[in-house]
Amino acid sequence: MAGSVTDKNGDPLPGVSIVVKGTTTGTITMGDGSYQIEVPSSSSTLVYSFIGFQSQEVMVGGQSNISVTLQDESIGLSDVVVVGYGTQRKESVTGSVASLKGEVVRDVPWANISRALQGRVAGVEMLQTSSKPGAEMQIRIRGTRSLNASNDPLIVLDGIPFAGSIGDINPGDIKSIDILKDASATAIYGSRGANGVILVSTNKGTKGQEAKFSYNGYYGLKDIFAKYPHDERFRIRCVACDRNLSKHVG
Repeated sequence: MAGSVTDKNGDPLPGVSIVVKGTTTGTITMGDGSYQIEVPSSSSTLVYSFIGFQSQEVMVGGQSNISVTLQDESIGLSDVVVVGYGTQRKESVTGSVASLKGEVVRDVPWANISRALQGRVAGVEMLQTSSKPGAEMQIRIRGTRSLNASNDPLIVLDGIPFAGSIGDINPGDIKSIDILKDASATAIYGSRGANGVILVSTNKGTKGQEAKFSYNGYYGLKDIFAKYPHDERFRIRCVACDRNLSKHVG
């Protein structure tokens, strides 16, 4: 069995993986896109796969020469990602960058962004260090690098380093969040980017846009599930004066 593999423009594709489905028999295309492979039977199916292209399956049947045209797989590759010194298409990004759309952040109402990031970004460690309502979570992108200095990532809001905390940013204003996780962030932000960088882009107005007012809110109800029992039999004595504490507090 022989044949060739090309793209939609007719250019040959070298290095395309061709495997007989359900077996370990396979080969790859040569520099001119041609290939040869041993097929067990006419009922076999060949699977063509290549990075950046959609996989394709072709049944051999009685054919002795099969030429295949692979289609581009552009899902998600045209998305724009903020990389610190500008924006790039997702297919052009070579560094370790995690992206999160504003719609995803607002799927569940949270008091701050750090809660919304938990479990949604790979390679980012989120730790709850306080039980206070609305408290921020501890964010670690590149682990704990220092015993004395801060290990918090650098927050950059619309291209400007943000002096406040990530909890000060309104989740309703966020357009996208991009997280730089590799060491290349230090080439842009210096030592401040050693712990990783969180780039936050917010929604902005456009020239000629009409003034618009919007409100977004939510509420919840809380109640005490159980009260402490008040019984005169249970008294705490003050060690210093050997009296009931109830006399001190009335």
